[in-house]
Amino acid sequence: QQPASVKMGSVQKLAIIWMHGLGDRGSSWREMQGEITLPNVPIKWQFPDAPVAAVTCNDGYRMTSWFDIKDIPVDENAKDYPQDVQVSVDRIHSMIADLEKEGYQSHEIAVGGFSQGGAMAIQAMIRYSKPLAAAICYSGWVLLRNDITSLAQPANKNTPIFWGHGQMDTTVNFSLQGVGVSLLSGLGYPVQHHTYPIPHSSSPQENRDLVAFLTSKLATA
Repeated sequence: QQPASVKMGSVQKLAIIWMHGLGDRGSSWREMQGEITLPNVPIKWQFPDAPVAAVTCNDGYRMTSWFDIKDIPVDENAKDYPQDVQVSVDRIHSMIADLEKEGYQSHEIAVGGFSQGGAMAIQAMIRYSKPLAAAICYSGWVLLRNDITSLAQPANKNTPIFWGHGQMDTTVNFSLQGVGVSLLSGLGYPVQHHTYPIPHSSSPQENRDLVAFLTSKLATA
């Protein structure tokens, strides 16, 4: 049975948990607070820092990382680290639960991120047991592709996904957007994807497209 769609007009406020990329910190993304705004819907942002861990692709150097990465560039054959991913999913889910305790309904909470953080946003969304507002993936990829069906919770089968990716990305290969969008769409997830003439980074146009996406999905009945 398909989960019921949330009436988006019922969203009076929004919280966004945003995960940074490998070796970065949440504070690097705080400018999004001024760039991503919605009419009549206040947004509460959270920018957590990933834990510090040894990262294989950087010769074991310790840095902020949501999960280990074996090789850069990340491509279709990238090794997954399920235990690392689970630990980070649990942490993000705990943050969602804390927001619910503050008075946010689950469908007033979105998860998003860049690169490694975008990959985590997709995982956190599909595995959460209550419907979320959206998942936002900037230049990320779908982890554990062969396990998505068993990991996915039915509550978020209708949760909209925004995926932006640079066509010149040679850090997280641009081809991973097509692979991920095809997989998620094939499973019934509503994915809106955009491409940009940029390398592994974000762009002002991407932010404008995200505003339009959120406005369409959340700020109208």
